[in-house]
Order: sequence, then structure tokens, then C-alpha cells
Amino acid sequence: MNYFLTDEQRVIQELARKIAVEKVIPVRQELDEKEEFPWEIMKVCADAGLFGVSIPEEYGGSEEGARELCCGRGTEPRLSGVSVSYAAVGLGANPILLYGSSEQKKRYLPDIAKGKRLAAFGLTEPDAGSDAGAIRTTATAKGMAMS
Repeated sequence: MNYFLTDEQRVIQELARKIAVEKVIPVRQELDEKEEFPWEIMKVCADAGLFGVSIPEEYGGSEEGARELCCGRGTEPRLSGVSVSYAAVGLGANPILLYGSSEQKKRYLPDIAKGKRLAAFGLTEPDAGSDAGAIRTTATAKGMAMS
């Protein structure tokens, strides 16, 4: 469907669809069965500029927005875990965009926008399910450098 999409959004959607048909669909079942992360496909997405669609220009993105990120995720229902892997990068970058310090944004967002660094988003835990607000897990650096 292309209802209410801008020309730019349609371009992103078509690019994502092309990648899906040419790169994802032929290997999706094998990736899922082997539980392998789609590194090569993520590189294709990075080279196509899809990781930067929701990141501001000042950090190397194209500052389109969440709708464009969804267009980049694609509307192809046969994408399986690859689509989720792509979407998780946007989910992982969003807390940095919303709550990160200026230093954190400058340090991480340009590499995420270019696909040189992937972000992630941990969601499920026993007492929270998929309620992100109820998650209690925290991370603490102990005896190691955080980068």
C-alpha cells in the first residue's frame, strides 16, 4: 500500500522491497533455521543508507523519521527475522536520540547511521514480557572498558 506516503517514503519502501526480494527471501529460511544473524544483508541495508533514515542529519542520517524507518523495514511479510534485526537497530538508536547526552549522540549515532555499528533493544524478561516500562535489568561496568 502507498496510501499517504510521500515520494521519499515510496523510494525507501521500494528500495527495501528490492533488497527483500533479491537478498532476503532467497536465504531467510536458512538464516532462521541456523539461527544466524544476517550480517551480509545488514551490510546491504547500510550501503543503501537505510540505517540512517530516522537519525538526524547532524549525526550522519537523513532525518526522515519513524514512518520512513517502517518503510525501510518493508511490507513484505516473508522477511522473517531479518526484518526484526533491521528494526531493532532503530529501536536501539531511539533511546540514544531521546535520552543520550550530546557526547553519546556524537559518539554512537554517526556509526549507527552508516551501519558501521548496530544498536539493539532488549525487551523481554520474565516479569515484564514485552512491556518495556516494566523491565528491571540494568548493566554495570565492572573491570572492563565500555565503548
